[in-house]
Amino acid sequence: MRTFFALLLFLLSLNLNALTLEQARTEAQDHYPLVKNYNLLQLTEEYTLSNAQKAWLPQVSGSLQGNWQSAVASYPDVLKNMLQQNGLDVRGMSNFSYKAAIDVSQMIWDGGRVKAQKDIARAQTRENILSDDVELYQVQARVDDLFFSILLLQQQGTAVDATIELLRANLDCMQVMVDNGAAMVSDADAIQAELLSAKQQKLTINSAREAYSDVLGLYIGHPIDDQLSEPAPAPAPASANFNWRPESQLLSARKQTLQAQEEQIKVQTRPTLSAMAQGYFGYPGLNFMEAMMNRDPKFSATIGVSLNWPINQLYTKKNSLRQLQAAQDRLDVAQEVFDFNSQVQATQQRREIDKLRQLALTDEEILNLRIRVRQAAEARLTEGIIEPTDLLLKITDEKNARISANSRRIEYIQSTYNLSHTYNSSK
Repeated sequence: MRTFFALLLFLLSLNLNALTLEQARTEAQDHYPLVKNYNLLQLTEEYTLSNAQKAWLPQVSGSLQGNWQSAVASYPDVLKNMLQQNGLDVRGMSNFSYKAAIDVSQMIWDGGRVKAQKDIARAQTRENILSDDVELYQVQARVDDLFFSILLLQQQGTAVDATIELLRANLDCMQVMVDNGAAMVSDADAIQAELLSAKQQKLTINSAREAYSDVLGLYIGHPIDDQLSEPAPAPAPASANFNWRPESQLLSARKQTLQAQEEQIKVQTRPTLSAMAQGYFGYPGLNFMEAMMNRDPKFSATIGVSLNWPINQLYTKKNSLRQLQAAQDRLDVAQEVFDFNSQVQATQQRREIDKLRQLALTDEEILNLRIRVRQAAEARLTEGIIEPTDLLLKITDEKNARISANSRRIEYIQSTYNLSHTYNSSK
């Protein structure tokens, strides 16, 4: 009894340590290098939105200017002589001017430009994220294929192990018969050759399983155990559409980006209203009459409002909107193509599931019959009724039936996950 409980605890520990399909999917997505891109996309969106919002802050610029003019405003000679006779210095304006200026403008109404720019930034970020989702979704499909390939090889290895044990037991029995003179050495040699052939088959299976395990280990970021946990069949998809597929959501996101670009084209034809102010210190000031008589630098300021209407944007507005509409129509076609191809794929997968389900109903019965036939052949061999080659054929038939039953079970489970992946029904 104590030995039984020890064996049970050992088997439970193996099952707990076995890698599950969901763990493999999660670890593969977390380990895939592309996952780092999500944080970078979010940061890019934050910076873009922050820069767009800064358009509402006062825009300040400073400048220094100095220039020389070949001609400047001056008094007529008659007036200049009269002023000089009255003791006034009327040298006129200097040919050299200079100033240090500060310009300030404040947006009052932008026609919706900032909002349109922010909407485009959000739409493009969502589009880029969904584009990465599409690639990660394909990673999930590759992980599923590797996982179920390893499971198939595991089951094949288990069937070959059972065959090896049968051959060893029959070889021991045959060796006793040879020692007792009831069988020839060639009879034992035939079983020995089949045993070696089964061991070679097991080596081939183990080599293929190790190769698949190495690749899956690269995806999840660490070596995997020899045994994987066999998942239960995936539930049937609750929805008959493909809206949850990242490819479909990506097409919708691209439409939203085009709609945001359409709004931006519309707002670019609207006027903008700004308040402005300029203050500068230099020569000449705003009072030219005083600058003709006094060349000292002065402080000057101007305040006002500015209305800017880019009418030239109206020239290309209609064609730009037509281009966006054509792009949206192409996305509609792409959506129809995706839905059609997915529907074809889902139909084929459902037929495959139905076929495997029906075949699996008789797999266990066939295996039990093969076992009974092999057991009967073993009994006949000990009685000297049949040749060892007949028993080997029965053992081979049992092995093939076991491999077929186990493989079909794994293929059925995989087909349910393939259908679930086609609909992304895990969402």
